[in-house]
Amino acid sequence: MEKAKIRLDNSERDYLAAKKLFDENFISKDELYVYELQYKTDKLNYDQYMLSVIFDNPYINIMKAVKTKDKNDEVFVDLTIKNSTGSNYALETTMMADMSGSKLDATEIFNLYVSIKDMERNIISQPYEHHVKKLKLNQEYSMRFKLLKDVESVIVSTNYGDKIDEKQIYLTKKQDANLITIRPDVYAQEIEMGQMATFKLGMEYFGNNRQSFIAELVGLPDKYNWDIVSMQSNVTMSRLDFSPADAQQSYALRIRVPEQIGENSELDKAIYFQLVLRNQQKDIVGTADLEIAPTAKANMKLIVNNLYWKGNETETISFSQIYLENEGMKAISNISADLFLPSEWEYEITPNKIEQLNPNTRMPIDIKIKTPKNVLPGIYQIKFKMVGNNVNRILQTSEIELKVEISKKTNIMVIILSVILSLALIVGTIWFIVKISKN
Repeated sequence: MEKAKIRLDNSERDYLAAKKLFDENFISKDELYVYELQYKTDKLNYDQYMLSVIFDNPYINIMKAVKTKDKNDEVFVDLTIKNSTGSNYALETTMMADMSGSKLDATEIFNLYVSIKDMERNIISQPYEHHVKKLKLNQEYSMRFKLLKDVESVIVSTNYGDKIDEKQIYLTKKQDANLITIRPDVYAQEIEMGQMATFKLGMEYFGNNRQSFIAELVGLPDKYNWDIVSMQSNVTMSRLDFSPADAQQSYALRIRVPEQIGENSELDKAIYFQLVLRNQQKDIVGTADLEIAPTAKANMKLIVNNLYWKGNETETISFSQIYLENEGMKAISNISADLFLPSEWEYEITPNKIEQLNPNTRMPIDIKIKTPKNVLPGIYQIKFKMVGNNVNRILQTSEIELKVEISKKTNIMVIILSVILSLALIVGTIWFIVKISKN
């Protein structure tokens, strides 16, 4: 840049001298034009070098990034930025004086675009981009974004000129409102009668002192028992304690559906209720809208009157005193058997498949099993259960263990021959003894 300045000074001196000679008619206009062109060329080169130095280090400071929450549970980020632009040489003022007739301010930033992103570089703010038309040196500018996704850390992206700058910022919380954000993992559940529904709750406290809060469920029938459990200690909580140092906590809301549904609720009909947190002054500081739908109980069981069979390897194993009963309140469909047999054993079950078993209905089940020819004598265990469907849920009975004792079949001819040989041996022995006695 210093060399460009020297060339500019020399060409400017030559141009002024040539202009004086032209005024005195010592040189022609074409000769003057040559000097003028050289001067303008050196001037342009110098300005380009100077601008590259002036704008060598444009910079945006993130002064504040404060997360706040309003009473409608909407989360905002109040962002304040500052223009800290400056070159490495601190020559802006003197250099700009050299740019005669220029109105350019080297310390101003024009057409700045600001957005907030998550860690995956997705814009999660509304508006998606905030446009700042002009930002002077050391000027602070504040803007508000609505968060479309509640996060703890964000990436603040600034785009100005051909420069894109991104900074990862941990959001601070506004400390002038004792509010709590509640984030359930799911908002609605369908739970069978007698079972327990669990809502996992992430909570974030916006406050400047330690406080205790009481939880209430508004709109849930009285027959539904519930409690709130700490996810860290698995302890039932009577009060929820928060402080600025412990602002984020995880809890589980457990709701037990009664075995019998009362008059103020119906099966397969959603119950809308609200989790409400109140401070010591009974003011509402946090809410979450939830939904639970109690469904009829679906259950089936196997009734087996005979668990033992005994026979030889040629007989067909048969279990006939088996019944499948639907003891629930919903029909069960597509029921089939699962048998766990020794290798190469074959079975036949009647019925092979039950399309539908209505509540309070009992179905007889017959099982016939054929063993391979080389089966060894002994006691074998057979495991057996039934599997069906209820809506989108798989149901199965308890596993039943059947015992089979197999013995070798006795050959009658062998027995007769053995008896004849035994008798012949006895007769021969007696004859021998009598003969000896006579002698």
